[in-house]
Amino acid sequence: MVRTLFALPFIATCLVACAAFADPAAPHASAPDILVVGDSQAQGVAGALQRRYLRSKDFHVIDKSKIGTGLTSRSTYDWDAVVAELATTEKASVAIVMFGANDRPPVRIKGVVDPGLSEKFSKSYGARVEKIVKSLRDAKINVVWLGDPVVKDADYTADMQMLNQVMEPVAEKEGAQFVSLWDLGVDPDGSYNAFGKALDGQTKRLRADDGVHFTPTGYDLIAARLDPILKTLTANQPATAPAPAPAGAKASADAPAPTPALAITQ
Repeated sequence: MVRTLFALPFIATCLVACAAFADPAAPHASAPDILVVGDSQAQGVAGALQRRYLRSKDFHVIDKSKIGTGLTSRSTYDWDAVVAELATTEKASVAIVMFGANDRPPVRIKGVVDPGLSEKFSKSYGARVEKIVKSLRDAKINVVWLGDPVVKDADYTADMQMLNQVMEPVAEKEGAQFVSLWDLGVDPDGSYNAFGKALDGQTKRLRADDGVHFTPTGYDLIAARLDPILKTLTANQPATAPAPAPAGAKASADAPAPTPALAITQ
């Protein structure tokens, strides 16, 4: 019984120390929050950002993307309401937004773009973009709006180009920074190519089999493009205060420093 009582203080000390180092949120306690919203393309971008900052205290990525959604009437997911709520609950420094993969404009009649339908769609889609950016900017969140890329199908590519032409001026008018991805996964002449230079300089597959999405390697290129933008937008923002220590826990000057994490190379 005496031996057990003697061990209790040592066990309690170990539990407190382990809890301090085991908290997965600890490395990001003072890092700016990066909110990602949008469709499956946005989800790919969020995953790449999470990989990039896995061992870094630069940013904490919050993935609020949802596969199969968009901003057209075909989508039943109410992004207007969702973004308005996220803008007040997440307290992010920057929001990265990407839509379009599920938003092909219904503007063709027998395969030919109708000017009247095109104008009607542009107004309605632009209004959705404006509302989303405004919700975020009203909450003092910087907005980075990602453009849609070239895709394998020619008509689909034309649709993505149309969306970019609607999104870019509206997003920028509301204070967002528009980032084009039109040059990723293409040949020198601008045509679709599933292969290209990866971050390590080697030629690798950048586009998925569907001819629309990127591979993880491709999304890593997007994350690398976003990195300096995110650092610029958050450069003058005060860091979030670290989370308070658990009740009863006291820092010890004699506690050993945690083992440094191994660097992950691309």
